[in-house]
Amino acid sequence: MSPREPVETVLLDAGGVLIMPAAEAVIAILRVGGVQADVGVIDRAHYAATAANDAFPPRNRLLYLNAFARACGVEDDRVERVVVELAIAIDGPKWTRELAGAAKSLRALSSLPVALGVVSNSVGVVAEQLRQAGICQVGPGTGTPVSLVIDSALVGVAKPDPGIFHLALRELDAEPERTVYVGDTARIDVDGALAAGIRPLHLDPHRDCPDPPGRHEHLRSLGDLAAWVHAHGR
Repeated sequence: MSPREPVETVLLDAGGVLIMPAAEAVIAILRVGGVQADVGVIDRAHYAATAANDAFPPRNRLLYLNAFARACGVEDDRVERVVVELAIAIDGPKWTRELAGAAKSLRALSSLPVALGVVSNSVGVVAEQLRQAGICQVGPGTGTPVSLVIDSALVGVAKPDPGIFHLALRELDAEPERTVYVGDTARIDVDGALAAGIRPLHLDPHRDCPDPPGRHEHLRSLGDLAAWVHAHGR
């Protein structure tokens, strides 16, 4: 995208960008594994584990869980047991906790002249998760109104396949070169957006991205997104 082409549409991932796994069960499992963790620890571990998966594609759930456990401080001899429990606790439907500041960031975005939508690899429940968390919804509700929420399980195509992005662009009548996509993975979100001709913004709070500098743009905090869009908008 040329800097002179204004951003008119902002699409966001859900997991790792707007919502995170429910903390209580994860913290309890880590305690059994000998680790005293809090929300800050498990959120940091999520981004570290995501980067580990990005460095060794394709996406591998077991690799993610092992990296997550180790990033939380679980010792090697306890990782296998902890991973078995985490596989249940961090399953798709359990992503129900608002990432700190997500609702506020979306409200700030809604004041700008851009269309908003969510495109997520999920299991058919992401729209309800976002609504219950008070983050966003299509139509009236307690969260920020968005134009669409696309859930891969309901449309039959998942990132990084560009087809899921094409669905969003068609529904919004949006131009890919005037659209940005905010996601937390290089191989799933960034690569998928690029394949669809969309400008990716990699939410990478801790500079974990394994890709070479300059390959794509990074966003350190969702709280910075409204200012970024304002600077690149109409």
